[in-house]
Amino acid sequence: MKIIQTQLKDMPSSLLAELGSYRYDVFARGEGWSIPPRLSTPGQEYDRFDRSDVTWLLAWTAQYGICGCMRLIPWHPSELPEGTASPFPDGEVWEMSRFSARLDVDAELPLLLLWHAVQLAELSGIQCLISATTPMLEKMFEANGVVYEPLTPGIIQSEDNLFAVKIAIEQPVLAEKYRGSRRYNPEEVLPTFGVSVNWQVRGR
Repeated sequence: MKIIQTQLKDMPSSLLAELGSYRYDVFARGEGWSIPPRLSTPGQEYDRFDRSDVTWLLAWTAQYGICGCMRLIPWHPSELPEGTASPFPDGEVWEMSRFSARLDVDAELPLLLLWHAVQLAELSGIQCLISATTPMLEKMFEANGVVYEPLTPGIIQSEDNLFAVKIAIEQPVLAEKYRGSRRYNPEEVLPTFGVSVNWQVRGR
């Protein structure tokens, strides 16, 4: 299992297409989420938050390809509904979205992705992560000692049946399990996507 850290602007086209297909299978076909017509690409899922500078964590194996993903977006109080007070300072929070993992590939994959997210956040000076979550994910958090707390409704605009949580950067239980695991950049797995090495020069 390799955890790839990248931004959309740095993804080779083959990896971007694979991510779009994975997201479509999980969120559009699996969860029934709608895709805005102006962003519609057959068999691919994208939304208005897919900016070039948004950071992604992708779980990837040679056998399955992408089998998990997570998007990390800088969160700003300006995104709150009018009249809602912000509980966080501007520029110190990331919103974690499009969080998915194939449990049939690795039952601990959501926790591994979360570990890398909090490590990356800490290195970037981020104070906490916020995310919409599901009862199943909350149950996994509780069973594995993940430090989190509920957020006031309205902080995150989420899909149906999801609620918001604040996830601490300090995660002692995850650190005990996963400390030392590394992240990769796309270039380190490029040969597996059949992309010419020359892409590294042309694509910069």
